[in-house]
Amino acid sequence: MKKSKENKTLTKAEMEIMNYLWDMDEGGTVRDVLARYPEPQPAYTTTATFLKILTQKGFIRAEKREKEGKTFFFRPLISRDEYRRQAMEEVKSSFFGGSVKSLVSFFVKEEHLSEEELKELLAMVRGED
Repeated sequence: MKKSKENKTLTKAEMEIMNYLWDMDEGGTVRDVLARYPEPQPAYTTTATFLKILTQKGFIRAEKREKEGKTFFFRPLISRDEYRRQAMEEVKSSFFGGSVKSLVSFFVKEEHLSEEELKELLAMVRGED
């Protein structure tokens, strides 16, 4: 049974693979994903295992293409923006009681934003951007 991608989070290693897949227009093979890693690259089997896990979690789809023989192509089932929204909703809910104000306040205080950055944020809030 496939698990839903709703309320699922990605590990750091899974996120790295998803970023590579999101950057590929038509999806990619294990070798395509490996080619995007800097040296030293992980093992082929390690990458294949992570792709299998992402498939089981419902984040990607594995498909064979007629002309490619036994090679699987992997394609995201969720966009980067959709995952970003989902992850931020989880952070907002888990750490800030669902309050956008508390979330933004935390980042304003913790990130030590410059006056210019604060002005830009205010302009966005006012719809001036």
